[in-house]
Amino acid sequence: MSTSKKFVRGGARALTGVVITGAAAVGALLLGTVQLPAVEREPHAVQVNTTQDGERSVVCAGAFPELGADPTRPDVAVPVGEASVLVLGDGELATLAGAGDEGANPSGARVVSGLAEAAIAAAQTQKLSSPTLSGMTASGCVEPVNEQWLVGGGSTLGLSTTLSLGNASEVPATVQITVFDEAGEIDAVQTSGVIVAPGAEQIVSLNGYAPNRERLAVRVTSTGAPVAASLGIARVDGIVPVGASTVTRQLRAEQLLVIPGVSNEDSHDHETVPTDTGPADRFPVLVNALTPGDVAGKARVFATDPDGTRTELGEIDLEPRTVGNLAVESWPHEATAIIIESEVPVFAGAEGASNSGETHDFQWFAPAPELVKDATTAAPVVADGALVIVNSGDVPAEVSVTGGKTQELTVAPGAAVTVAGTGKRAITSSEAVHAGVQLRGSGRIAGYPISPRAEHTGELTVYTR
Repeated sequence: MSTSKKFVRGGARALTGVVITGAAAVGALLLGTVQLPAVEREPHAVQVNTTQDGERSVVCAGAFPELGADPTRPDVAVPVGEASVLVLGDGELATLAGAGDEGANPSGARVVSGLAEAAIAAAQTQKLSSPTLSGMTASGCVEPVNEQWLVGGGSTLGLSTTLSLGNASEVPATVQITVFDEAGEIDAVQTSGVIVAPGAEQIVSLNGYAPNRERLAVRVTSTGAPVAASLGIARVDGIVPVGASTVTRQLRAEQLLVIPGVSNEDSHDHETVPTDTGPADRFPVLVNALTPGDVAGKARVFATDPDGTRTELGEIDLEPRTVGNLAVESWPHEATAIIIESEVPVFAGAEGASNSGETHDFQWFAPAPELVKDATTAAPVVADGALVIVNSGDVPAEVSVTGGKTQELTVAPGAAVTVAGTGKRAITSSEAVHAGVQLRGSGRIAGYPISPRAEHTGELTVYTR
């Protein structure tokens, strides 16, 4: 081919490329500036009920865990005996597996499961009588959550405190345990990342993490799955057991706390001992409180009785993340509840006692959440128990207690009224009140708060196009 022909053909190809490029540029410009026809439709919102096929579970602490019950593993807490469980509502009762190689433990934590929309409540009780354990324990069964607090117990000589963690879900839970004492937060990195297997219970000894502490409070947070936490506290005098208690968790710090059921009974007419400031109870009521925030403050503590008579017991100085304490030298004999008014939000607990001759017992009572007025709340009352209903408001509350014999009563402002009767009960009140269950016997005491049903969001909005 001649040079002139090659030149003509190459020029034609170049010219064609320039034309195509130009056409593409013009097309792109037109697409950016010319409005083309479009079809638009507003998103359609559909409400979906997410609870229709879901489940709700409450976890019971199970048999009391005794530290050192197995001589081959003195630093391990082992559940002993068996707790009795009272269930309200349509729920299925099952047992969580124990930790370690033992697998399922028939005396371990229990779980009650039912439909998400069902009203389920439960409580448990256990009587302890052995050469190493003595006392009566009771606790409410609670829904697993991702953050909770517990106040009570210690790790001084003769006092052991264990933390029980129940995971009722189908995935593992990684639990972070933060412990506080009378000096502040305890630096114990070994409490990080406790693994609780699906459908299992894990028991942790706080004596090993925080030895020789007079007062304890615990924050439990979990990821992967929510858990239910409780404390087990046992006391011995030398080698003689002198009481046991379980502690129910708390969810939110409040400036007003109501602790129903607190009492201090002595078979010797509320026996006192002389002190430098006058007579005092042999076993004083103790009130511990902790503010999780960064601001210090004070908390005033009152006792109240069925007539609404309020007795000021004293003040607690609150330092951030430090467990403050008040020892009540003389408990008003007719009082059945404690009211705490704090300058800053706090978590708290109160230890009551019962003494009869050689028999002694104690109980760490937890604050009771507020029961919304005009709503009906399930109230499981275990054997030997009675309801204590507290009206912390300014107007009388008309309260109806059903289940068995229906009882109608008026609770005066500031009053704490005891309502006899056990079993599957329910509370409805014209005003917001607080309620708990108290068990008292000869040298025996226990109790737990009544909690309203946790409300789960059951509607999800889905947008379709």
